[in-house]
Amino acid sequence: MYAITLGGMSGGGARDIGPLVAQKLEADYVDRIFLSNIAKEVGATVEALHQREEKLPTRSEKWIRVLQRLLERSAVTGSAGDPYFGPGITALLTEEYEDMPQPTITRGHELEDEVYIEAIESTMKEMAADGDVVFVGRGGHVILKEMTNVLRVGVVASFEDRVATLMTRESISRNNAISTLDHRDQARKYFFKKFFEMEDPDSPDLFHFTINTSEMSTEHSVDMVVQNLKALAEGRLSG
Repeated sequence: MYAITLGGMSGGGARDIGPLVAQKLEADYVDRIFLSNIAKEVGATVEALHQREEKLPTRSEKWIRVLQRLLERSAVTGSAGDPYFGPGITALLTEEYEDMPQPTITRGHELEDEVYIEAIESTMKEMAADGDVVFVGRGGHVILKEMTNVLRVGVVASFEDRVATLMTRESISRNNAISTLDHRDQARKYFFKKFFEMEDPDSPDLFHFTINTSEMSTEHSVDMVVQNLKALAEGRLSG
């Protein structure tokens, strides 16, 4: 069973390629927006998660269990404070990097962070081990780096193309798009430094290969990912 993780800066094209790759492989597609929708769908309490788990589609059920474990683990360790979705949990999974809660310099919050990221790592690895899943973002290319069944793909684009993508996707002006990209890039760097002690989350050695969507069509990009996944499965790429 194989999995794919697509990583790169906002507007680079991973969100365009990911769903098409998943569709072609008949795999689950998991990104920030999907997780956010699941969080809204299942309600706020652990009890609600239990009650509604059987009523949702199979793909959603997987991530309900993920969110449920995160909730329950946080409640057990005392880091959530109540039975509702705490901002630390949902932020790491569902929010843009710049929207995550600002850091508080206390040992208690450091312990919270450790709980959150450890839980996310374990559940992400569990889903990758099951296979047939395409991840976009959330540090997947770092978290899953040692798993030999995971194809790690970097996705990049020129700054101008990233600006244009954001303008279209979020219906904002060019100036706002530039400002948003700057904030997201800085916040993303902070996220990787804080949780993974990593200065360069886009270092080439973190990926099997990188796609430049400014120089390559979406169709060809998707084909490249699928072809390289086959190569990984056949042992022609190292894990």
